[in-house]
Amino acid sequence: MRLENLYPDVLDEAMKNHVPIFIPVGTIEYHSAHLPLGTDAFVAIHFLERLEKHRAEMGKDIIIAPPVWYGCASYAVRGPEGYSVDMDGMVLNQTMYNIYMSMLKSGLRNIYTIIAHQTEDFNPTETACLDASRRVIFKYLEDTRGIGWWGDNKSREFYNTMDSKDNPWNWLRVSSLRPRSASVVLPGDHAGKVETSMIWALRPELVREDKIGTSEDWFTETAAEGSAELGEERIRTLLECWDAVLDK
Repeated sequence: MRLENLYPDVLDEAMKNHVPIFIPVGTIEYHSAHLPLGTDAFVAIHFLERLEKHRAEMGKDIIIAPPVWYGCASYAVRGPEGYSVDMDGMVLNQTMYNIYMSMLKSGLRNIYTIIAHQTEDFNPTETACLDASRRVIFKYLEDTRGIGWWGDNKSREFYNTMDSKDNPWNWLRVSSLRPRSASVVLPGDHAGKVETSMIWALRPELVREDKIGTSEDWFTETAAEGSAELGEERIRTLLECWDAVLDK
């Protein structure tokens, strides 16, 4: 289900059933000669479409929100001549803050932000989203439950509900394509074998195979080893990881 296509009564029912809502976040960033600028967002969006189809086959729904295309690309890979669009982390933080707050005020819970940009921990896009999600939760709780809400005797059982979808700590979660709780190790790259394989599996028409190996970009040296088959294998692993999270 697409959030922008839904009606209030449909969302009312989805909330009652704790249907998860996913926000894909990517960047517009230089990905060498063979992959498009929107690679990160494409991976997030189209993986979620696969997850939606996969879950539907089991009779379970997810909601996919409109993507946030402009993450913190920076000019670490290449300067402005590479056409990256760099969003300042504080601006992205405020953008996500407003998205999250609006969703919580509307009653939406079980919200996931999925980022397909940088898999390592040093990730400005993920940092901006994480900080926004934490600030929103505390602000929302203070506004709705009052100052001192956690110390109130009504919160006595707070830590006994940590695994519950109703626990505030579980309302907003930020993750790369690989869930934080997954034990499987899935190394990433930038326009190399992994990312090229993912696009080959998800949007094959966007891979310019004749351009692989034509640049001097060191980070693309493994791109020639990529394939749609490798991408599909990774997608299957990721679907299993998300099943474990969503069916918990």
